[in-house]
Amino acid sequence: MSDFKGTIAAPILSSIAKEILALIRNDAELRKLWSLNAPRACYFATGTATNAAPQRINEANSGNGEVFYQLVMIFDVTAGAGNYRIDGPDAQAAVPTGGNPIPPGGGTLIITGHDNIRNFSVIAQGAATMPFTRMLFK
Repeated sequence: MSDFKGTIAAPILSSIAKEILALIRNDAELRKLWSLNAPRACYFATGTATNAAPQRINEANSGNGEVFYQLVMIFDVTAGAGNYRIDGPDAQAAVPTGGNPIPPGGGTLIITGHDNIRNFSVIAQGAATMPFTRMLFK
């Protein structure tokens, strides 16, 4: 095996080295760039999930071409139990087969990914009500 001597003439390596150095430094310029490219909050809404019909995220199903990164739903401390699904079919009020359970007493549910948000549905179990606020990020 021979020893390599000299330099590699590849401009892309210089760019890669600069990017790695910026990540290591984590300087103000890099944080500014991250901040400018962070997901934007939009479509704040309030509502109450009941067992009458599953609720979906209308903005993600409107067909207007918007793509969402994340959904954050915050259930009030007075909220009862419920179910949610992100795989397409509607969540059902039935226990335990109606979907992924949401325990009573409030909490935060974070759904990531446009297809998961588009397919998201939530419903209350039994006679419960689930007051919530929610925000989408794009």
